[in-house]
Formats: sequence, C-alpha cells, structure tokens
Amino acid sequence: MMIRANGPFDYGLAYDFMAQQDDCLYRAQAGTIRKAAVLDGLRVLFEVSEGSEANSVEVAILMNEGVPESTVRNYVIEWFDLEYDLDAFYRFARQDGRLGPVVETLYGYRMTCTVDMMEGLLWSVLGQQINMRFAFTLKRRLVEHFGHHIAFEGERYWLMPEPAEILALDTESMRSMQISYRKAEYIHRCADGIEAGTLSKAFLERMDDYESALAHLTSIKGIGPWSANSVLMRTLKFRNAVPIGDAGLKNAIRMTDNLEEKPDRAYIQAVTDEWGGHGAYATLYMWRVLG
Repeated sequence: MMIRANGPFDYGLAYDFMAQQDDCLYRAQAGTIRKAAVLDGLRVLFEVSEGSEANSVEVAILMNEGVPESTVRNYVIEWFDLEYDLDAFYRFARQDGRLGPVVETLYGYRMTCTVDMMEGLLWSVLGQQINMRFAFTLKRRLVEHFGHHIAFEGERYWLMPEPAEILALDTESMRSMQISYRKAEYIHRCADGIEAGTLSKAFLERMDDYESALAHLTSIKGIGPWSANSVLMRTLKFRNAVPIGDAGLKNAIRMTDNLEEKPDRAYIQAVTDEWGGHGAYATLYMWRVLG
C-alpha cells in the first residue's frame, strides 16, 4: 500500500537518519526499513520503502497474524509523522534567521516518532547522561532479554516487551545488563505507571495543555524535563515541546548565532519562546545543524 504525506516528505532523509541509529526495534538495510510490532495483541512484520509518487512511502506486509491493513497504515503514518503539516512549519521557519537556511537544506525531513509509550519512556530514561551508542546497547540488551521476535528469512526482528514484563524484571537482572540501580528504579516506575494508567498513552493524550502534561510527567521521579520533553515530542506529539537543557540544542544555537560559548538557559528560553507551537520541529531541525 502507498501512503502519501501531508506535504513534503523526503524518504531518503528519514532512511539516512534511521540507518545511523543502532536501534534493535527496526532494521534499515538496502533502502528499506523493516519493523516488527504487536498491534491490538497481534504480531505483524512490515517493510517500508520509498513510494513511487512524490512525498510517499510504500508499505509491504511480510508476516501477519491478522492485523488489519488499516491498523498498519495508521502505525506507519504515526511513526513517520506523515500527517503533520510540514508546509505550515516551513512558512514559519523561512521567516526565522536560524531556521531558514536549515529547512532548505533538509526539505522534506520529518520526525521519526516512537509510537509505543513504554519504548518512549524507556528511551527517555536510558538516554540520560550517557552517549547514544551505549544507550542503544542497553536498550538492545533489555529487549533481547525477553526474547520476543518474529523470525523471517533467517533474521530476527525484535519486539518490545510489555510493561508488565518489564515491571516483573528484577533490578539485579537489569544491573547485569549495565543498567544502573537508579535507572532500573526509574524504568520500573514508568512500567508501573503505564500499567496503572497514570502514564498510559491514552491518559496523557487527553491532556491538551503542554504545561499540564509536562508537569505530570516530571512529577514522576526519574523523569526530568529532558526525558519528559523527549516523550512529549516523539510519542505524544506536543508540537511546542522543547528540551531546553539539551546539550545538542545548545550547541546548535551556539553555531547558528556565532557565540563564543554555549548559551545559558535564559538565552535558550528566549529563542525557543519565539518558536511557540513550532518548537518541536524547530528543535528537530536545529539538531541536524550538528550533522
């Protein structure tokens, strides 16, 4: 099936970004992206490739336990953020001295989202204060520990464990994966919140106000502003979510503004306040300034 984006979409940019990530929950190879998922309790493996028409992707279902095609379609739309009005962001960005040159270079670049709430929270905890390579290693160890996968053409395509399974995993097992005691505690707290409903995707999506959602997430021990905004951007899609303290964002603004030193929080706040409802995509594009 072919899916068209709402406005420009450059599949090549999305593929290049995803191919650079060592994420165990999809495989980018030879121009295609394969992903295994559990949707409505049923397993499915599908492949995404560049569409035959402009601004589109082609999706082929490779293995299916009965997931409706429409459900896979909706998943891909959410994963690649294909419903987002990118033209509206571009109209704003072209009036911004920092963003204007960047959007022309990255025309059609969209956010790769994390559809699953447990995965989003897990990554927001694992990624705290360590480099991305090691964070991906920890994620792989945790996911592969549970063994859930789809075997296809001699390869294993890993599936995200359920929150209840992660909650039942003892801390010492996580420590053997080199996940710290503190992060193990935070991961357990996130899994418990999803199981209880207080951190479920459905619960948080009902919060229309960004500040309320941010306050709710940061009230959970282990979820600071950076972690909360990571989830708000990529899983809950609050378009004004900006990780103010993110080192990459600081470095990008330092480069675009030709500053001798990293800008302080007040400087970053002043810049990001101007982005308003375009903050998440402005951040996404600013990160790419760094390469």
